[in-house]
Amino acid sequence: MAVAVVGSMLTPVASFAQGTGTSSTDTLLQQIAALLKQLNTLQAQVDALKSEQKEVAGDIKDAIKELRSEMEPGSKGEMVEVLQAMLAADPEIYPEGLITGYFGMLTKKAVQKFQKKHGLAQPGRVGPLTLKKLNELLKKNPVAFETATSTDGNHDNGDDNSGKAIGKKNRLCAVVPPGHLIAPGWLKKNGENRPVILACQVLPRGIEKKLNATSTATSTPDVTAPVISGISASASTTSATVSWTTNEVATGKVYWSAASPVDVSATSTASTAHFGTGTSHSVNVAGLTASTVYYYVVESSDASGNKANSTQATFTTASLPPADTTAPVISGASVTASSTNAAAAFTTNEAATGKIYYGTATPLSLTATSTLSVTGSSGVTSHSIPFSGLTASTTYYYVIEAKDAASNTAVLTESSFVTTQ
Repeated sequence: MAVAVVGSMLTPVASFAQGTGTSSTDTLLQQIAALLKQLNTLQAQVDALKSEQKEVAGDIKDAIKELRSEMEPGSKGEMVEVLQAMLAADPEIYPEGLITGYFGMLTKKAVQKFQKKHGLAQPGRVGPLTLKKLNELLKKNPVAFETATSTDGNHDNGDDNSGKAIGKKNRLCAVVPPGHLIAPGWLKKNGENRPVILACQVLPRGIEKKLNATSTATSTPDVTAPVISGISASASTTSATVSWTTNEVATGKVYWSAASPVDVSATSTASTAHFGTGTSHSVNVAGLTASTVYYYVVESSDASGNKANSTQATFTTASLPPADTTAPVISGASVTASSTNAAAAFTTNEAATGKIYYGTATPLSLTATSTLSVTGSSGVTSHSIPFSGLTASTTYYYVIEAKDAASNTAVLTESSFVTTQ
């Protein structure tokens, strides 16, 4: 069919050549030859993809549509792999995406995030309610396996079987609903700007036809790195938030150091990444020192692995507030008494914890075990401290104390009151 198209183009080319000369004809013929070469290349890519899908499809087992058992830390086997594959489908839940077949600490954390997202209790194990929700999702998007030979270098933090050679292994393959392969909304949600077909994805003929029709738009590889702009940083005493935007969907990462320049290639350089993809990026950097200048570089990578780094910038962490060395000021102190009960009332000029010491001997010793005391509410400015067990018609001596959050303490001079008959 490509020859027919070219043949239909040659007639106007020949007539055009009569009026424009040999050089113009040669140029057009060269353009036609380049077009034919491009068409042949695209057809070869489509044929190769069909061949790969046909070869792999024969090795796919029946799709798994149900998890048949509950799981917890320490569980092993194929069902754990299916669980990990389902969790890894959402990078906010399981950004590590390790498919090890062992239920370790990373898997537990991912299960807890899944449970939180779906409004379930979050024990980190797959119980009846979590199993029910997982199976609801699994029926919509089954998981299949294809036979492959590999060495498992992945590990789940805390797993005791990490990095073991496993030889021939069934590789997980998500059975993506075919319509998603060309649905713009789904592609955008998953960080793709062009259709991507898994090797084990068997395409219905209609979908294959639509993808072939758009092959010219997807044949050119993306070699352009994201463009980073709008970088800003806001810092507190021990942390900072760095934000920026990219002109395409990309990941984000921040490298930082108290020394300049920041070496992004050094393993000793601190860095923090966010695993989600988008065009708006915000990364929190923690564990910083107050009143310190930090140097940082942001990095973004697109779906094709093209990476961009910003120029170095700085932020300064805030200073710690000055130490509080001032004791509270006590005012309006009084004691009201009945025959066997009394209550002390007073105010302080800042939040504090009140306390009253009392006894029948004077002067009172605040450190003696024989001196009675009652502590009131903490962190208040209006204090009322009741105390009981008193003797009627008796003179009592008391001292009021107030202590703020920095342990600065104020003590009033000793006073007295008399209980009634």
